[in-house]
Amino acid sequence: MEVELYDSVNVGLEPERRDELMANTLNAVECPGCGFSFRVDKPLLYNDPTRGFLVYCLPAEDPLQEDAEQAFGGELAACAQALPADIAPPEVHLVFSRSEMVERIFLLETDMNPRVVEYIKYSIYVQNIEQVDPAEKRLLFDAEDSNEEILCFVVQDAASHRLESMLHYSRSAYQGLCEMFDQDEQTPGLLELFPGPSISARALLLRESQV
Repeated sequence: MEVELYDSVNVGLEPERRDELMANTLNAVECPGCGFSFRVDKPLLYNDPTRGFLVYCLPAEDPLQEDAEQAFGGELAACAQALPADIAPPEVHLVFSRSEMVERIFLLETDMNPRVVEYIKYSIYVQNIEQVDPAEKRLLFDAEDSNEEILCFVVQDAASHRLESMLHYSRSAYQGLCEMFDQDEQTPGLLELFPGPSISARALLLRESQV
């Protein structure tokens, strides 16, 4: 059978692609014979020109993510050199799974700071290392259940991808962190902790544990 799969989507031109991504139907395939359906996880660039951000999903398991990030960083550097001197290269957010892509899009759409959110995850991991071991658990921001008072984070089992529990974090505490890191003497520390293009508290902790 022949199917149409997307390498990139521009939601400024085709806003319906965003809805398909959020509904988990983008790059989904169904066999016309038996009805079996599955999703093809392949590299995907998400472009939102209206809000001005790019998210690139490069599916990779934990052991391969660091190498993938280094290779992607090299490609970004080459693209930046190819641009005219008066044009700044766009910031591209690199993620390694569909769930991370959806999470990052929600954060950017609501003008939240992904680095501060990952700093909060880092704190949750460190303070609850026995219950939320980064080697076994992922923390995902839950935009739908978050509100003006609390931010919600879902604990996901890294092996089975099963959602297990939910943690709450004060939104006022998040705002306090944003104000703190907005100060000139604090911002370099946050950028050093999460330089990009991949911004991930879990990946940072896994690298620290290896060291």
